[in-house]
Amino acid sequence: MDTLYGAQARDKIWSLIKDIKVALMATFDEEGRIFHARPMMAQNMKADFDGTLWFFTGADTRKAREIAHTSRALLTYAEPGHQAYVSISGHARIVRDQAKIDEYWNDFNKAWFPEGKDDPNLVLIRFDAEDAEFWDAPGPVVTGLAYIKAFVAGERPHVGQVGKVNLSH
Repeated sequence: MDTLYGAQARDKIWSLIKDIKVALMATFDEEGRIFHARPMMAQNMKADFDGTLWFFTGADTRKAREIAHTSRALLTYAEPGHQAYVSISGHARIVRDQAKIDEYWNDFNKAWFPEGKDDPNLVLIRFDAEDAEFWDAPGPVVTGLAYIKAFVAGERPHVGQVGKVNLSH
């Protein structure tokens, strides 16, 4: 398993997640015992990945309370059609920053915040990535052929790249 650092690490993770619209964000409950996961859409997917992802949420939500209690969080991205899977661990925090809200706002978000970008309940989750793991295979056809070849040869399949990424350097 390879370990990537710095710009190489950020570039690899970005290449795998930039086209995936929805991630699962997992946070600990307020007792710090149980993970809760929910689908979330990062708002800054058009920018280059610098290790920080931004999400909209309501200040009155369970996830906002959980993040305020313990900042450890996990994002998972999956694109089965391209055989790309990423797990990113890091820290999340609730941020009230109207300039960032203005920067990332689009009308799709009115479904959740009918008062628009000036909704007093609207806050941001800033997720700062620290470490990630990824599984990147060349696609379902090539992967399938690799499994058949391994089965016939009585070996384990060698499909794609599996790696760890340190994003805090």
